[in-house]
Amino acid sequence: MLKEKVENQPETNQWFDEMISNLRVDQLLLQADVLERQKKEVYEAMINGNQDFMHKYARKTSSAFFIKNLIDSYFIELGERRARPNRVALELSNSKVLVWAEIENDDELTEDALILSAAKVNYAFSTFGFHISSTIVEVADKLNVPKHYKEVFLKEIQRGDI
Repeated sequence: MLKEKVENQPETNQWFDEMISNLRVDQLLLQADVLERQKKEVYEAMINGNQDFMHKYARKTSSAFFIKNLIDSYFIELGERRARPNRVALELSNSKVLVWAEIENDDELTEDALILSAAKVNYAFSTFGFHISSTIVEVADKLNVPKHYKEVFLKEIQRGDI
């Protein structure tokens, strides 16, 4: 009966076969000292039981994953809402994205789109501990992008370059 259950799971069996095969290739590359640096560090940490390294690595990679998806979702939402801010700049950290946006004076539609886009993305990502915080200014405020923010060029986003 157990043999039948195992044999009737071809996708699972194939996944494990490929995983073991990939691990064996990495083992050979590690032993030949030609494995890429980052993978080598991860394997060495696992082999040596370096829990601190492994948790920091997991945090770093998961943060990068969620922050990227959060930003992508935010700009998709802005596009769907037809938001037209003049300028947008971002400041990234391990768990949040600060957004600085400049809009035309009294442009309530774009302001609402920025606020609602952040709210929707925050709803989706807050369960993972990630969020967006927005600052919205108008042209009349005559404020520059804060130095620690990186300006995002909206034409690149519309073309899909980011």
